Amino acid sequence: MDLAQLMENEQRFRALFENNPDLMLFQNRAGIILDANPAFLALIHAEKEAVVGQSIDEFLPPELRAMFARKLAEAFEGHKVKFDVEVGFIGADRPVWLSCTKVPLLVDGSVTGVHLVARDVTELFASHRTIQEQAHRLNTIFESITDAFFLLDDKLRFTYVNGEVERLLNVSRPEVLNVPIEAVVGEGSDFYKYLKRAQASGQAAHFEAVYAKTNRWLEVKAFPSEQQLSVYFADITEKVRSQEDMYRQHRDLQQFTYIVSHNLRAPLANALGLVDLLGSVPADSPDHTLALSNLKTSVQQLDVVLRDMNTILSIRDQQGITEPEMVPLADVVNQASLNLREPMQQYRGELLLNIAPELRVRANRAYLYSIFFNLLSNAMKYRAESRPLRVEVSARARPEGGVDVVVADNGSGFDLERAGADVFRLYKRFHTAQAGRGIGLYLVKTHVEAMAGTIDVTSAVDAGTQFHIYLP
Repeated sequence: MDLAQLMENEQRFRALFENNPDLMLFQNRAGIILDANPAFLALIHAEKEAVVGQSIDEFLPPELRAMFARKLAEAFEGHKVKFDVEVGFIGADRPVWLSCTKVPLLVDGSVTGVHLVARDVTELFASHRTIQEQAHRLNTIFESITDAFFLLDDKLRFTYVNGEVERLLNVSRPEVLNVPIEAVVGEGSDFYKYLKRAQASGQAAHFEAVYAKTNRWLEVKAFPSEQQLSVYFADITEKVRSQEDMYRQHRDLQQFTYIVSHNLRAPLANALGLVDLLGSVPADSPDHTLALSNLKTSVQQLDVVLRDMNTILSIRDQQGITEPEMVPLADVVNQASLNLREPMQQYRGELLLNIAPELRVRANRAYLYSIFFNLLSNAMKYRAESRPLRVEVSARARPEGGVDVVVADNGSGFDLERAGADVFRLYKRFHTAQAGRGIGLYLVKTHVEAMAGTIDVTSAVDAGTQFHIYLP
C-alpha cells in the first residue's frame, strides 16, 4: 500500500470518526483517552484539549468506573465487548442510555488500543419503559377485574391468562401459555367450537358453555381482532343451578296440580256423593252400610294422599337447612341393608357391597339412607320369581371429584322406553302385580337432587334394573 493510499484511508477514517453521531473514544490499556470525537465532546460540554490525555474515570460517576475498567480489560484481551448502560457523564446535562461496543485495535497481532463506540438509545429505552409500564398497568387491570380474561393468537394459542382463568379452568400460566386452546378445553367442546367460529367470522360471540374439567357453567364473551381473540368469561354455575331449581319447582308445581285435580278430587268427589247418599237411605238398610264402607275407603285414600304430600313438602322445606357432612358411604348402605335383612333372607336374596371402607361423600346422611333404603326395598319388591334375588351396590371416586354410585339388581325390570320420562314422577308405577303408590323413586330423585347430584336408570323387562347416581 503506497503513501497516498494510506493518507486516503486515514482521511476516510478521520471523517468517519469526526462526523459519526455516535460517541467515540480511543483508549489505551490504562484507560487514558487518546482521542474523542465531537459527539462525545458536545455531550460533556468540553474542549478536546481538556479530554485527551485524561482517564475516562474523570468523566464517569464513581459507581460505574469499575465496570468500564472491566469491559476495557476484556477488550484488551482481543474480544469485542457489547453492553448497555445508563451513564450520567460528568459535565453532561442529563444521564443517557448508551449501547456500547468496545472494539480492540490489532497491530501485528497485538492490541494497541480500544475504540469505544456508544450509541445514544435513551429514547428507545424510554419507549421500552413506557411499553413496560403500560403492560404492567394493563396486567394490573386484567388481574383486578372480576372476570376471567385471556388472549389467543391467530392460531388460537394462549398468549395471556389472568389469575381468574387459572382458578376457573384449574390451570397454571406456565402450562397453558403458547398452548392451543383445544388442548385445554377439548376440541369437541362447545367452548372451543364457539371461539373457533368467532375467529373465523370476525364477529363477537356471546355464549354459555360447560367446562367439563371443573363441571362449571361459564358465560363467555369473545371479541376477535386481526391478530388475536380477546375472551372474557364468568362462572355462572350458581345462576344455572338456580334456574334448574326453578324449573324443578315449576315441574313439581305442575305435578302437585295434577295430584290436587286427580288424586284428591276423585276420592273427595266420591266421599261427597256418598254423604249425600247416606242422607237419603235408611240407617238400617244394606245400602246405608255399603255406602258407609265406601265412604271410609274414600276418606282413607284422601288420608294416604295427604300424608304423601306432607312427606314431600317436609323434604322440600328442609333442603339447605341440614348441613352436609363427610359420610362413609359403606356405613350407610350397611345400615339400610341391616334394616332390610329379614325380608332379604326371606326372599333368599344376596346383597354384594363393592365400596371401599374409606370412601366418603359430602352429603346429608338421612337422605343417603333414604335413597339406599328405597332402592333396596324396590329391588326386593320387584324381584324376579324365576331366580334368587341378587343386588350389587358399588361406588368409586372420580379423579376430578365426586362419587359415582351404581345400584344394580337382577329383578323383573321394566320397559324403560315405555316408561319414558315418568320413571321418577310422583304416583307413576310400572308393575301392577305388586302393591305400591309410586312415591319411592320420586323421593330418591328428590333426595339426590337436594344434594346437587344426578340419577339415571337403565332397565329391561326380566333383565334387571341399574340406577346410576352421581354425588358431587
